[in-house]
Amino acid sequence: MDALSRAARLCGRLPGSGGLAVVLGALVVLSLSGCGTGGLAVKKDIWDAQEEFSTRQAGLSEKVLQLEGRISGLEESVAAVERGQESLTTRIADLDAEIARGIEALRSGQQQLGIELESKIRSTDTARKSDRDDVLRRLEIVLDEVTKENKRLTAEVDAVRASTAEGGGHTVTRGETLASIAAKYGVSVSALLAANSISDPNLIKVGQKLVIPGN
Repeated sequence: MDALSRAARLCGRLPGSGGLAVVLGALVVLSLSGCGTGGLAVKKDIWDAQEEFSTRQAGLSEKVLQLEGRISGLEESVAAVERGQESLTTRIADLDAEIARGIEALRSGQQQLGIELESKIRSTDTARKSDRDDVLRRLEIVLDEVTKENKRLTAEVDAVRASTAEGGGHTVTRGETLASIAAKYGVSVSALLAANSISDPNLIKVGQKLVIPGN
């Protein structure tokens, strides 16, 4: 029994099931070397030790299973985290791509807007130049017409002045009209009106001096 106790203490010092195996080996040796009642006692101790070994092994197996379950759960958690990280990475990549497309679209839109604005400015400048040229052409036409009209009026005034220089004068008497005066000098009423700058032939006065254009 002293040997058995020493073997049991040795088993408590050794880790895992290796210590129990050593104890069981020692018990077997004792059982083979013992005899009589001592041998039966040793066999009983061996059975007790085997039962304790089986119990401890079952406990260890249960703990191993629990550890394996925890490890499996941790592995699943890690896998879930990795899947979440992959999903997040994919989402971030998609967002980056979407932002890049948005920036590119914005740049393209700005370029297109700049092109359209420049085209409108050029069109406006062209239209303004065309309008300016048209206005200048119209002004030239008007100035030409005014110049021609001035020349015509100047010629008429010069003709009237020349006719007046060649003719004589007449003082209006009571009862005379422009028609009778024109008939008297053999000129037309219109020529008499033009020579005297008269707009209304009825507005002549007694004693008024009239210029008689030359015949």
